Amino acid sequence: MSVDCVVVGAGPAGLAASAALSARGIEHQVLEGSEVGASWRQRWDSFRLNTPGLLNPMLGPAADDEYTPRDEVVRRLEALAASCPVRTGVAVTALAPRMDGFVLETSDGPVHARAVVVATGAENTPRLPSFAAELPVVQQTTTTYRSPDGLPPGSVLVVGSGQTGVQVATDLQAAGRRVLLATSPVGRLPSPYRGRQMIAWLAVSGFFDQRATDVPDAVRRAPNPMVVPGGPGPDLRRMALDGVVLTGRVTGADGSRLRVDDSVAANIAAGEAFAVRARAFVDAAIDRLGLDVPPAEPEEPIASYPVREASELDLRDEGVTGIVWCTGMRGSHGWLPPGLLDDRGAPLHVDGAAGLPGLWFAGLRWMRRRGSSNFEGMPADAAVVASAVEAHLSAA
Repeated sequence: MSVDCVVVGAGPAGLAASAALSARGIEHQVLEGSEVGASWRQRWDSFRLNTPGLLNPMLGPAADDEYTPRDEVVRRLEALAASCPVRTGVAVTALAPRMDGFVLETSDGPVHARAVVVATGAENTPRLPSFAAELPVVQQTTTTYRSPDGLPPGSVLVVGSGQTGVQVATDLQAAGRRVLLATSPVGRLPSPYRGRQMIAWLAVSGFFDQRATDVPDAVRRAPNPMVVPGGPGPDLRRMALDGVVLTGRVTGADGSRLRVDDSVAANIAAGEAFAVRARAFVDAAIDRLGLDVPPAEPEEPIASYPVREASELDLRDEGVTGIVWCTGMRGSHGWLPPGLLDDRGAPLHVDGAAGLPGLWFAGLRWMRRRGSSNFEGMPADAAVVASAVEAHLSAA
């Protein structure tokens, strides 16, 4: 099979790329190894987008304050795919450049393409520590956790306090489970703020338009701030007061005993420092835009809260029967030539353009700006990539 352009992946980034290519009349195929929106089908049962409808225009009409549930996200992605040349169940296993483009090895035979857009996602394979396999309890990840009922009775340890970790911990606690949360240094969004959800203010203020060169390297590497869809912003201190047992980072294991560092206080402090910066960022934008909005109201102070500072956590002593690892994700790019990836296996690119002419990425974090991996940013990035594909094909 030969085609002008192949898009690899039928998630939101791949579908946005397909729509942009179609708008330019570019012949292409979208190859998807599984189903449309496969990663989104793996979310837990109570999952909702943590960005409101006003930030998800590519999914179709939605109320500004709608936080779309998992199954509806999948349905809307399937609706988008209906107008795209998608072939599901066709896994791409290798890519090799040749004089007139690329050859993609697939589960349905080789495909020749003059241009390729890789949209397989940057966060769809869980990262797990090497010692996880030795632990004597049921373990799940962000791709396998569905509901509290899927774990045996008893306490649950959630490892990682990013967006997914705090949402999974909240889901478990709402079901009456005792939850231990191994924290990490993740920013807190104070929300609501000045009459709106903080995430909406960040969109107005240009937060998602920041370029990688606008922020320090540490900011680009940091996880996204903690968000709970539609509700008050998650606060580790309040979670502790509500009964969640906060610990530091899990660093190793010896049988049923986990080693835990002393970072819990520093992790909470890092979240609060981010909250201060977020307020200042939004306040400055409100002043710059001359918006007439309510003044900022001080948050209720939290003077004290319990944390677990012990350097060891014995799973048996704590009654922990299950662990949910929320320790980050990586992309599935192992089928690409090694020269296109850095030493961590992440794609090397400049604004989405890879080191090989005719090859682009889509949907990566910070690909062109902070919002590149969000529904809000994917269509604009896709338009840039499609224009580059068009120019490449015209020049060939």
